[in-house]
Amino acid sequence: MKREQKEIFIKNLKTILSENSLIVVFHYRGMSMTDMTDLRVQSFNSGCDIKVTKNRLTKLALKGTDKSELSDLFDGPTAIAYSNDPVQLTKLLTNFAKNNSNLVILGGIMDNEILTVEKIEILSKLPSLEEIRAQLIGLISTPAQKIASVLTAPSGDLARVFNAYSTK
Repeated sequence: MKREQKEIFIKNLKTILSENSLIVVFHYRGMSMTDMTDLRVQSFNSGCDIKVTKNRLTKLALKGTDKSELSDLFDGPTAIAYSNDPVQLTKLLTNFAKNNSNLVILGGIMDNEILTVEKIEILSKLPSLEEIRAQLIGLISTPAQKIASVLTAPSGDLARVFNAYSTK
């Protein structure tokens, strides 16, 4: 890789690091090309991205940033996964790691907080943004349904009373 290409790589990586709230570092040693392609397709479909990194250049990109603590994780064949939706990304990686033992999650950082593997697994068990929205809509619509049934109940009772008198 030429010097200009390295500078572009570092610049692009700094942009990725600054624009995304969650960065997860993982090893992919032993993964086949089809497994890696499958992971990339799944990440693209879920709105996340994956980038295979060059350790030395990544450490240079991390130097002087608020995510510089991640540089200890870059040893061996590493890649990063990044997104602004932490639940979606962590679910994707933990589920893929369960089915493929060659993907090993090393750690990550979210909003300047270092994440251990355990914290990443906890994040993956949280409900997604769509699930939270559905729960919220359900909570909001339930009181409205109860109010409607309370308001219609007296008129229904009144109609039954009139019906009973009319049948006598």
